[in-house]
Amino acid sequence: MVKVKQPTIEELSDLTGKILEHVSHTNEITRILDVITENSSSDILVVAAIASLRKIYDKFLTNSWMFEVSGESGEVLEYRVWMRETYDDVFSSVSTKITSSSGQIQESAYSTILAFLQAETVFIKLSRDRTSIFIEHVLTSKSSDFVQRLSQEISDLDWKYAALRGIERFSKKHASEKDANLAPLVYQLLGSIDISEFSSQGHEEKKRKTDASKTIFHICKAFNSTWIQFLKMPKSRELYHEILTNLHEQVIPHMQNPKLLIDFLVDSYDLGGTSALLALNSLFILITQYNLDYPSFYPKLYRMLTPDLLHTPYVPRFMAMLDMFLKSPLLPAYLVAAFAKRLAHHALQAPPPVIIIVLRLITNLMKLHPSVKRLVHRGPDHPAVRADPFQPDTDDPAECAALDSSLWELEVLAEHCCPAVPTVAKTLRKPTDEILVDLGLTRGHDVIFKEYMKMWKKDPPLEFNEPLTFDQSEYADVFTF
Repeated sequence: MVKVKQPTIEELSDLTGKILEHVSHTNEITRILDVITENSSSDILVVAAIASLRKIYDKFLTNSWMFEVSGESGEVLEYRVWMRETYDDVFSSVSTKITSSSGQIQESAYSTILAFLQAETVFIKLSRDRTSIFIEHVLTSKSSDFVQRLSQEISDLDWKYAALRGIERFSKKHASEKDANLAPLVYQLLGSIDISEFSSQGHEEKKRKTDASKTIFHICKAFNSTWIQFLKMPKSRELYHEILTNLHEQVIPHMQNPKLLIDFLVDSYDLGGTSALLALNSLFILITQYNLDYPSFYPKLYRMLTPDLLHTPYVPRFMAMLDMFLKSPLLPAYLVAAFAKRLAHHALQAPPPVIIIVLRLITNLMKLHPSVKRLVHRGPDHPAVRADPFQPDTDDPAECAALDSSLWELEVLAEHCCPAVPTVAKTLRKPTDEILVDLGLTRGHDVIFKEYMKMWKKDPPLEFNEPLTFDQSEYADVFTF
């Protein structure tokens, strides 16, 4: 087979001029395309060929004649079909260069394909299939810069719908792979697609007959399916936790059917540890707002409450959620008592800032659930004080006998070495109003220390007479100079 000689950069320029001059030379597009598909082409020649194709289709795409078929037949129709097929080949071939090892070729291919799609949006109609091809190559290139630039282009309805479908297709294709490096880029691009402006209109827009209304409905539907498909991709632990952290704010409010997240959230909750902690908020929203039936929610939440948890950086987040979860007046007394007792029991091993949060949370539980106050007011002669029936190693709140116990731990904490702890512990034994107290989630060791230092009325006593000399011989056995 005779190898066809590749055109030079000057010849590419001449070919481009001929094609733009008259449509009779459009068959020369294939010669320019061969430069891109030929593996032996130099980087400079490939970049020149891509630039030539961009110049050609900048003109062709501004006229919709290439995509019109109605009322045509014979050679004219055949020519237009050939032009569309050639454009598809050009689009596909240039798109593959986005994953090239040459940064110059990558940049040229990316900007050219983006220009093609922008022209389609303005002069014809954005192709979802071609957008999907573009998105696949952008994500496969693993270029965060390309993803960032692409996210800025996704603004109108057509772009958002086409991008969601492209991401969904890419996620489905790579869901069974073990490469976790693709998911961060998909998450970056997917997270940039904002549908908050019309997410609440999805079902209403379906009833209307306008094209925009139908597009809005389909975007909301695509948002659902794309997120569900993305969550099946392999992810690093860090990304997995980031998704769980933001799911209840960035995704659930905009989904038509948030119950589709049940499997993902329940699986995360069953993992325990940090994953379960981060899944709490989203799972609780599904239970309270979308009627999710999950009877084991509180028993598993009770099992999560361990001494180790009180030493993690997630304590403020967990305590804030626990305070919210236990506010319902419909909760049985034994369940609230179990949480109050376990909190007090583990607080004996917790750092002072966490102890204060725990004590304030128990204070709120007493105010919201008066039937649990008996745990505090049992005197020293009560059997539950002399022999505590509470079973700390039992993970079932219904079987731990917390309601028959007492919060004797408060007496221990009232003698804590950190002055701020006894102050809060003693307030639990006094009659209080029904106003809930702030948990003080932002109070750390530094805040407690500063507050303690303000309590000093005067400077501490120091040596009255400053020593004038230092006799080294007296300390020869201790210090070496």
